[in-house]
Amino acid sequence: MSNIFRAYDVRGIYPQEINTDIAKRVGNAVVRYLEAHSTDFGQTKTIIVGEDGRIGSPELRRAVIEGITSAGTGVVYIGRCTTPLFYFAVNRLHADGGIMITASHNPAQYNGFKFVGLGSVPIAADSGLFEIEKLSADYVIADKCGGVKEANPVNDYVDEVIKRAGGFRNNLKVVIDASNGITSVTSKPLLDKLGISFIPLNFDIDGSFPNHSPDISKEENLQQLRKSVLDNGADLGLAFDGDGDRVVFIDKSGAYVRPDYILALLFKNSSSFFKKPKVVYDLRFTKSVREYFGSNGLRSKVGYTFIKKIMRETGADLGAELAGHFYLKDMNYSEAASLIMLRVLKIINREKKSLGELVKPWQKYFNSGEINIDAARGSEKISGLKAKYSDGKTDELDGLTVEYGNWWFNIRHSNTQPIIRLVVEADTKELMDQKVSELVLKIKKEP
Repeated sequence: MSNIFRAYDVRGIYPQEINTDIAKRVGNAVVRYLEAHSTDFGQTKTIIVGEDGRIGSPELRRAVIEGITSAGTGVVYIGRCTTPLFYFAVNRLHADGGIMITASHNPAQYNGFKFVGLGSVPIAADSGLFEIEKLSADYVIADKCGGVKEANPVNDYVDEVIKRAGGFRNNLKVVIDASNGITSVTSKPLLDKLGISFIPLNFDIDGSFPNHSPDISKEENLQQLRKSVLDNGADLGLAFDGDGDRVVFIDKSGAYVRPDYILALLFKNSSSFFKKPKVVYDLRFTKSVREYFGSNGLRSKVGYTFIKKIMRETGADLGAELAGHFYLKDMNYSEAASLIMLRVLKIINREKKSLGELVKPWQKYFNSGEINIDAARGSEKISGLKAKYSDGKTDELDGLTVEYGNWWFNIRHSNTQPIIRLVVEADTKELMDQKVSELVLKIKKEP
């Protein structure tokens, strides 16, 4: 099963790579890894189980629950939910851990599992994920099986987000694209409770993702949202991914606003929430934002488990990745897409400027965005680039980063797909285009 156990979760094609047998074994193994053997719901020995809206999720959820209860542990099933709601439920219900059935932003044919322990702390490659893989080789049936009960934490979650947002009044025309994912489960009751009117796109949950891929980090999947913003004269557009743990923004002009600019905007306006904010960021962030954070910024490998770990260790208040993940200390260091949405709306309302105007100070350089390349012999390719660009300032925190005075690049293996990802940034568009062409040619060229 090693091909489906990735850096921080389990992902694979359903049902060829991920099926009910694997789901049962994984559920059973998680109980033993967490030492959560108890059928008594009065104790904390319970596992939370939630699922996204993918076609195979109900079948996998039933198998996961069978594996957990066979090992002698009780399950609290919270139904179809976003991943941020799942994290919230693990904490609110004082569970030993949880399993979320989701493949997040991956294409429709994928499914998978995210694991957390007590306090919603992620279980990743460096913190137990491969131990769960080893344990799943066996299957334990306890003398007394665990029970199953259901809970619906949506209202509690909505109330918590509203409380964290503070006083709120919205005068903006907003378009929200749920990508046919699971976001409508929380965003509709949240916005209805606040009395915020919005134009919904793809709010019907459909695991085939008929309108566009749920990977909102790719601009081609934002075309429908961009068109709706322009057609409706909206002030802002937002898109959520398949499991609702990512959010990205479109300005009133139709321009995509990068997540690193959004984090800089939140950091600048954070005095309402934090006295001396500390921020953890994806190492691929634009140089202007990294310079703006200064000593208050902490650089991280790409991936939610890495950023959350640094945030917990340092007590950082904010965190984000280029893919659209945003993390907040006041949401227990978890993804907080809905709360980020409200805080950005609040800033725009208060400043009476467009999002594009608000982030303009950081738009100093020209960035390629992620370029995905087939990973055949990826490690060899990265080693070759290290030798070729050895005259630059290099580091290998995550893949290979090389910096020169007027441009830099990062190349790394994807944690969720069999590809390598390249990002290039330069002082001018001409130099950026030149270096992209140069690097892609070298990567694709046979040795």
